[in-house]
Amino acid sequence: MLKIDRDDVTRLLKKLIEIESVNPSVEGGIGEVEISNFIAGHLKSIGMEVYTQDVVDDRFNVIGILRGEGGGRNLMMNGHTDTVGVKGMTIDPFKPFIENDNMHGRGACDMKGPLAGMITAVKALVNSGIKLDGDLLISAVVDEEYESIGTEKLIQEYRSDAVIVEEPTNFQIGISHKGFVWLEIETLGKAAHGSVPEKGIDAIAKMAKIISRIPSLEKAYAKKKHDLVGVPKIHTSMIEGGSEWSIVPDFCRLKLERRTIPGETSSIVIDEFNQILKELSAEDPLFSAKVKKIFEGQPMEIASDEAIVTNLRLAVQEIRRTEPRILGEPYWTDASIFVNNASIPACLFGPGDIGLAHSADEFIKIGDVVDSAKIYALTAQTFCGTLTPR
Repeated sequence: MLKIDRDDVTRLLKKLIEIESVNPSVEGGIGEVEISNFIAGHLKSIGMEVYTQDVVDDRFNVIGILRGEGGGRNLMMNGHTDTVGVKGMTIDPFKPFIENDNMHGRGACDMKGPLAGMITAVKALVNSGIKLDGDLLISAVVDEEYESIGTEKLIQEYRSDAVIVEEPTNFQIGISHKGFVWLEIETLGKAAHGSVPEKGIDAIAKMAKIISRIPSLEKAYAKKKHDLVGVPKIHTSMIEGGSEWSIVPDFCRLKLERRTIPGETSSIVIDEFNQILKELSAEDPLFSAKVKKIFEGQPMEIASDEAIVTNLRLAVQEIRRTEPRILGEPYWTDASIFVNNASIPACLFGPGDIGLAHSADEFIKIGDVVDSAKIYALTAQTFCGTLTPR
């Protein structure tokens, strides 16, 4: 068994949390530059080849490579360096503290704990003298909490035979997750003085007709259940319209989010709403509306018998003495980009409870981070293959 130093894990996790890395698109955060520089330096210090990859402005990905001896499969362990904002937190977000073996602070669970686990795993492999057959890569990427431009850039230059995306799954193995589509619907009306509303066309009232159709969509979704991720979901997010108290509104815009299941595409979602608009137009000659896609993240699914899933499952059995569940997640992750855009099998696995991610008092159990390092190191050995220690 490789030696994983608990004190090393604790110090590294504490340092990662202390470095503020709120996504600049969230609450005007300062971004990932400082933490990326720290990780790059740390990976060099433990013996990895280190490369940086410019993404946008001064933000960059960090890629560490532990070269194998040849002939084995290459494995990438992927984590993001950005966090969500800190508004509403009940603790000081960047002054981590330990209580009952839990390290508290922003990003502790999502995902500086998993980052600390994968970095420590590589250090343990290097210190052990074990030589892998295949390459082991670490990718610390920017912007997962917004538009995932970091991983989009990463796959343009770096490949592997499989990827572990280190989301906090509480040691379960995620082989599927939902996608999402952000839609904007606009209804068009005609402005008129509020004293004679019959001379205008109320765009907000027209939008209400669209919103009233959402329950019928939800009823249809109940018949489309996926074995792992469940049914599609939808919710209204934001709405705006009109200009003055005494003017009939000539426009209304609705932003909504549709969560998709594997097998669904954004075209399917847009067609759903175009059908609703068509029906409403037939019922009301004054109805005028249009729908457009703003952004999407595709759903993800891989086979349960992929080699990386099997190797992770065996490692969890060895280290945790329990059988991990194979599951699907309701949220979206960068695993979608590896699977759908790069055709690389990717699964979700990490320490921590996703229910604590983004929370007012975010924390992770240090013992779990230690176990994750052991599991990552063992998985790397079995997936990449090993030679006799020298």
